[in-house]
Amino acid sequence: HMRHNAVKAKVLRGEAAIGAELRIPSPELVEFYGLLGFEWICINAEHGPIDWVTCQAMCRACDARGLSSIVRVPTLDHSLIAKYLQAGALGLAVPHINTAEQAEAVVQAARYGPIGRRGSDWGSNRASDYGLLSAAHDYFERANQELLIAIWIEEVQGMKNLDEILQVPGIDAVNFGAGDLSLSMGLAGRQDHPDVQAAIIEGRRKALAAGKVLIGEPTTALAAKRQIADGTLLISTNLTRMWEASGRAFLSELRG
Repeated sequence: HMRHNAVKAKVLRGEAAIGAELRIPSPELVEFYGLLGFEWICINAEHGPIDWVTCQAMCRACDARGLSSIVRVPTLDHSLIAKYLQAGALGLAVPHINTAEQAEAVVQAARYGPIGRRGSDWGSNRASDYGLLSAAHDYFERANQELLIAIWIEEVQGMKNLDEILQVPGIDAVNFGAGDLSLSMGLAGRQDHPDVQAAIIEGRRKALAAGKVLIGEPTTALAAKRQIADGTLLISTNLTRMWEASGRAFLSELRG
């Protein structure tokens, strides 16, 4: 058995799905966002103190509230990816992909045979419902169908190799990281620099043309609307920036 990934089905139909990015290790916040009406959570284990045990609790909270869980792992590491997927995540996002070989390695780590090389872990974890609800072959086949695979391209090398990367079968979604790209281009922290933005616009155009789902990380409703209008379907809302904005506004109104 593998839970149905409603968000993967939705974006592959061409409809936007509104999610929340979360780097704070908190199942309670997952529940809170689910109750608010968000559709998926990007569990950001790259940029926050979320280990795979915490990830499991957050995935459980996603399941309880009908959210799709996508875990952004710290690095492209076969055994680490297995651990995070065993926690029950319905999607995998891997940062810093720079070559077609690396993109292929992501697919190999995330998919069971005959597509990939993910090890047989049926029956021993919550992703497979501890083997209680389905036969192994059914679970392996279903997991291969339901799991959404996303990659982050965020360095000059990745942009140079983008055409080859986008040809790798099995990659569902792509995001372009402006922060790391600005560092890689020698424009540290200048995400709004015309050169950085031009590279990202061209990257997004190519990804859409290759039939990939685009991920966006807006901090406002206006930015989210613009991204959706530009063809972005996976909206990974940066809610901590929204808390900051409302918190600052509250304090400045009180204190002047």
